This record gives sequence, C-alpha cells and structure tokens, in this order.
Amino acid sequence: MHANIKLILAFLVIYIPLIGYVRLTCWKDPTSQFFQAERAHHPKYSTHRIQEVEAYADSVALDQRPQGGGRGNPPELCIGVSSVERNGISYLKSTLGSLQHGLSVGERARLYFIVLLAHTNQEDHSAYGQPWLANLADQLPSYSDNAERSALAKIMESNQTHGTKAKFDYSIVMEECEKTGASEILMIEDDVVFMDGWWPRVKEALTVATHRTWELGHKDFLYLRLFYYEGLLGWNSESWPIYLASSLGAAAGVLGVLLLMRRYIPTARLYITRSVIFLITFVFTPSVIILYFAAGANCVLPRPPGVHLMPKSACCGQGLVFQRSMVTNELLPLFYNKRWSEVPTDSFIEEYADSKQGLRWALTPVVMQHVGGQSSHGVYRGGGMTPTRLWNYGFEEYDAGSLAKEHIL
Repeated sequence: MHANIKLILAFLVIYIPLIGYVRLTCWKDPTSQFFQAERAHHPKYSTHRIQEVEAYADSVALDQRPQGGGRGNPPELCIGVSSVERNGISYLKSTLGSLQHGLSVGERARLYFIVLLAHTNQEDHSAYGQPWLANLADQLPSYSDNAERSALAKIMESNQTHGTKAKFDYSIVMEECEKTGASEILMIEDDVVFMDGWWPRVKEALTVATHRTWELGHKDFLYLRLFYYEGLLGWNSESWPIYLASSLGAAAGVLGVLLLMRRYIPTARLYITRSVIFLITFVFTPSVIILYFAAGANCVLPRPPGVHLMPKSACCGQGLVFQRSMVTNELLPLFYNKRWSEVPTDSFIEEYADSKQGLRWALTPVVMQHVGGQSSHGVYRGGGMTPTRLWNYGFEEYDAGSLAKEHIL
C-alpha cells in the first residue's frame, strides 16, 4: 500500500503541471475545456488591419488608382461581393480596402472587383455614390441592368426571404465574374477583412490545390476555402466510436506492455504488482486520455500550414475561391434551377458538394477574418467589428510588422 501511495503521488507530480501546461496552451481553442473566450477574442491584428485599410480606402477616394482587367486580358482572379445595408454600421469599406491595400500595381491590374449594392434602390446603401467605392470597384452592377433581375429582386425584397435573396445576389455577382473570363472567382461576404499579403498566399494555394486535385484523379475541385471557424472542428460526436476504440486501444497497449514486462523481466515483478497494473491501466491512463480530449482537437491536433481537404464541419461562406469551369458548368445552373430555395447560401453549396462528392480544400492559416457583429439580415452578433461567434482565433496571430517586411523581401 505504501508503494502505491508513492506511485499515486509521483503521478500527481506529473499530472498537475501537465494540466497547467494545457491550460496555458489551449486557452484560444474554442473546442477546449480550457478555452478563455474573452482573452481569445481579442482582435489584436484585426484592429490594426481595419484601421490601416480604412485609411487606405479614404486615400483612394481622393485620387484615381489603377484598376484591374487592363490590357484586354482576362484577370487572374475576379473578386465578387454583394453588400446590403446594415443598421448603423458598414463593413464594405474595410473589406475592399483590405483586399487592395498592399497590392503592387501589377497585382492590382490582374485582379477584378465586382460589387453589387443589393438593393432595388441602391441609394438605400450608405456606400452608394461614395468616391472610395467608385475607385476600389472595377464594376458596379445593379438590378436595373436587367429587367428580369429587377423584377425578381423586387419580389424577393417584398417577401423578405433572406435565404432566397442572398443566393440570388450571390449568383448575379458570380455570373458577372464569370463573364470577365477570370480563371478563378473569389466570392466573399461584405463583413470580412483580409491580411496584408493575402493574394500571393492564395495564388500559391490554388496551384497546390489544382495539382493535388489531379493527383486524386479529379478534373477540378469545388472550392478553396479561405476562412473557417475552429469551433466546429473539434471532437465530432459522430466519431465517438473511433475515439472510444482509440482510447481502449491505448489502455490495452499500456496493459500489454506492463504484462509483458512482468512476464519477461523477473526483477520487474517486484514493482509491477497487480495493484500497480490496476492503477496505471484503469486510473492513470484514463486520466491522461480525459485530459487529452479536454484540451481540444485544435490544440492537440493543430492543422499544419498548407492546403488540406476539409469536407465536413467547415463554416461558413465568408470566402470561397471557385474555378471558372465549376462556376460555368455546375454552380450557375444550380443557382438558377433552385432559385427559390430558402436554404442559406453556404449550406446550399455544401449540400451540393455532398451530393456530388466535390473536393473542398481549405487554406491554413486562414487569410481573412470575419469581423461583422451584425448579419446582413439583422441578426445581432455582438455589434461593431468584434463578433462573439464565427471568429478565427488563429488569424489574430499575424504580426503586422512581419507581414509588412514581406513586401520588401
């Protein structure tokens, strides 16, 4: 009994500091039992970036900057966004500013920006007629450009069917981007902010995703995700049989090692008694396993930097890059044929991906943050530029100084 007490004390000497280490390490993982929401939600980099890009957007309003789609060649990437007026706050300026601040003249010339102010009366949007919008956008379509679109938009606005109207606006911007001939189309929401240097990272990621798609025997992929919420990427309840089997396997492995040592190492029998085997196998090992799961999936199994498949539990539709062939042949017909569906846009795309087994790639770390505290259909999420949900905590680890130096290298 005395030996067992020593063993328990020795385990606690290791286990208690281990809990402290996990507490210090996993505080920003929303799937962790040690998650510290207020501390993790500090928008350190986002705050700096928003101030930086809004100043840039204001400076753009004072002069004419180079726009995209020049020289008669199709752009490399078309960026499309539909924007609706929110009560008392607008994110569109910081969204567009963050996409263009830091681009070289050559990079800007190879990008094309389409912005739809998604109101039948565009004067209802606070950005309407603003000089910064005219200089940041290459194209500003409206419902009045097409009689059918105008009629449908009026019906949808009067019915106040957010899901249907949002998909309709999404399809308009997507179609206008497709017409530019761009090989890739980035569809974004209007309440996000991009990191400094986002385009070189995305361009490289698209190359990697394309090559890996071919390696998997596919002609093309559905999208490359530029934002995801870590809170949905924890331990999945649907995978509990795998977790249980892994835990039992770990305990069985420990038990097997102890029994082999007891059998083949005579001197070990003096120390590896039945009570010791019981403590190690059925007390100590489960305690470590419980701590492992409590630490959170994102903390103990972080995603390595790069491009990876993310077919499940990804949220939401803040930034998705589509290949032009996929938009032309699959997505535009889909949006047109199911125009009156009330399923939200991101879920609509995910349901299609599930049915077609489309490849869904994601870039880690993300290059954009969701900063909208109020949704486009009036749902309050905390206000201002610091939402309480749909936040990528890893994004805030970017260092503005280091990113600025990349432009010099």
